[in-house]
Amino acid sequence: MTSWQDKRAMSPGEFERTAATLGVSASAIGRFLGVSERTLRRYASGEAEVPVSVVLLLRAMLAHGLKPRVPPRRKRAVREPQLDANP
Repeated sequence: MTSWQDKRAMSPGEFERTAATLGVSASAIGRFLGVSERTLRRYASGEAEVPVSVVLLLRAMLAHGLKPRVPPRRKRAVREPQLDANP
């Protein structure tokens, strides 16, 4: 029998199912892992392989019933218009 540690690849569908099973969105998994939205899209489409370290981390979390602590979304800085002090 193969354990979760033995299989080192993760299909795009498995990546999305894993996020759902962990109870978070793909974008939340991205924040947890520290990867961009573009990288997540590449994992989900199969354009890029999910790194072995990520595969093992997500599978370990599933195997041990752990939930990710997802950092909040960063607010984008809004630049206020600069006013000239000397009209």
